[in-house]
Amino acid sequence: MSNSIRIFTLSLFGAAVLAAFVPGMSHAQTTANTQSHVDRKLVYKVDPYYPTDLKRLFIGGVVRLKIVVSARGTVDTITPLGGNAAFVENSVAAVKKWKYSPAEAPTEMLINLDFDPRR
Repeated sequence: MSNSIRIFTLSLFGAAVLAAFVPGMSHAQTTANTQSHVDRKLVYKVDPYYPTDLKRLFIGGVVRLKIVVSARGTVDTITPLGGNAAFVENSVAAVKKWKYSPAEAPTEMLINLDFDPRR
């Protein structure tokens, strides 16, 4: 492996590690696509933190989450289904704070959070 590739790889790894431990400066521009049998309205949303170094290096991606929303509208369970590991932890922390309109029963949803460095 050439030195320039090794340095670039270490820089990316270092940026991901650093981003996990440094409090937010920039937030991700996200879109959520939900799929459910019951239409639940999102009434409170927190955008996940988009690590500044990853955005500067044009590293983006999509985090897919399966969530269970209680009848009261709080997010009870979050299961990561895929995505860049550097974004998953921040996505889970943000989605835990989301609130939905009440319903008669818990609802399972699939959420896609887009981290686009061009936004």
